[in-house]
Amino acid sequence: MSIPRIFCLIGLFAILVSSGCATRLGPGSIKSSHRPYNDSVIETLNEQLLLNLVRLKYRDNPYFIEVSSITAQQSLEGTLAATGTLPTLSSRLQGIGIGGGGTYIDNPTITFQPLQGEEFIQKLMAPIPMEAILKLTQSGWSINRVLRLTVEQANHLHNAPTASGPTPDEAPEFQEFKNVAMRLRDLQKTHGLDVVLDGDDVAMVIDSSRITQSEGLEIRKMFGCASRGSKIQLSTKPKKHRGPDELYIQPRSIIGMLFLLSHNIKVPRAHVDEGLVTVTRNEDGSPFDWGNVSGDLLQVHSSPSVPLNSFVKIRYRNTWFYIKDNDLESKSTFMLLNQLYNLLAGDIKKAAPVLTIPVG
Repeated sequence: MSIPRIFCLIGLFAILVSSGCATRLGPGSIKSSHRPYNDSVIETLNEQLLLNLVRLKYRDNPYFIEVSSITAQQSLEGTLAATGTLPTLSSRLQGIGIGGGGTYIDNPTITFQPLQGEEFIQKLMAPIPMEAILKLTQSGWSINRVLRLTVEQANHLHNAPTASGPTPDEAPEFQEFKNVAMRLRDLQKTHGLDVVLDGDDVAMVIDSSRITQSEGLEIRKMFGCASRGSKIQLSTKPKKHRGPDELYIQPRSIIGMLFLLSHNIKVPRAHVDEGLVTVTRNEDGSPFDWGNVSGDLLQVHSSPSVPLNSFVKIRYRNTWFYIKDNDLESKSTFMLLNQLYNLLAGDIKKAAPVLTIPVG
């Protein structure tokens, strides 16, 4: 083989190596790194939400940290070498060698933002606006799930208002509200009822073409509304500032929703015996079952060993807490809770202090 041809082959080899590197560091790097980062962030946020639910069950302080940015710097350092013995007039080229090496470097920089301070605490503790309830019901969420999670009281109907804080000692009042919410869901599925924006207010509209007059009267009677029209006006105003046909709504706060769902977490019997959690009791002294309040919305189980087929799991107090992957009702409520949290806490992220950690 002639010397020029050999060095042409070496040059061709260098071009192929460099083009392959460019493909990996260009579009290929996006494809290979985007999914792992995306999966890691959502998994981390799910674990944080579950962790804070469990913390509240044990009356431990919740804490929220957001991943605000990820900057990934990628590079490839390579070498290419060729060796050989130059020919004499009476010999051929001998001892040809081609070698090379490369190092792929990925140095991500991740920025964390602890969500804290007076403004965040106020957002966490303030009742959610009626507009949030409106948006959720109009975007396809079950009115039963939305109302039971976000509302403490509707006129004389109470939806476990004592559950919006640390686990109470006495059983809450909830059953009548739950029955009404489930009845509204039946009407929603047949398009007989909708939640709409009526001017500057939010209202429930009853479609008389899809439900009977007696059903409409039944709904108003359950809520204690005097109105006989097709609309039931929803109001958060004090009693002296609202009409007799308006339905008073007391929304929950985000922290109230977290507390509500935390009470039904299944903890090890040993933790109950040690007094690490509060046991709510009925009037006769028997243990109250929080599954009756929110068991069909969210169920968090516990296990001494790593659970199999879990949607999200965390380890806390030497115990695994998890949501089953095939528990679609719990996953739906968990998603709804995430949406509400992101809706109200999103504007706080811009003002929070940041913690930047280079990885590598």
